[in-house]
Amino acid sequence: MAEPIVVTVSHTLGAAEAQRRIARGLEKGRTELASLFSAFDADWKANHADLRLVALNQQITAGLDVFDDMVRVELSLPWYLAPLQDKIAGALKRQSEKSLQIGQG
Repeated sequence: MAEPIVVTVSHTLGAAEAQRRIARGLEKGRTELASLFSAFDADWKANHADLRLVALNQQITAGLDVFDDMVRVELSLPWYLAPLQDKIAGALKRQSEKSLQIGQG
């Protein structure tokens, strides 16, 4: 595995609302990107989700923690996808921010 990607996004929504929006964003992503992934699973336990995606026969795992004032995502990529690390981190941050935007309720 390559070095984990860690992304944090600040918010003022409180943990429950942030989690609701993130969960909705994940479900939307699962639907819109279904053709790219052979697996896209999110297992929530309280304010933590374990994510597993499989693309190009490569497994990507992530831990997502929702706090009252921020969301923290730690993503682990296989070596095969490591050259895309910066692009993936940028996309992850943009999508997280988009999911948490005011007016997305």
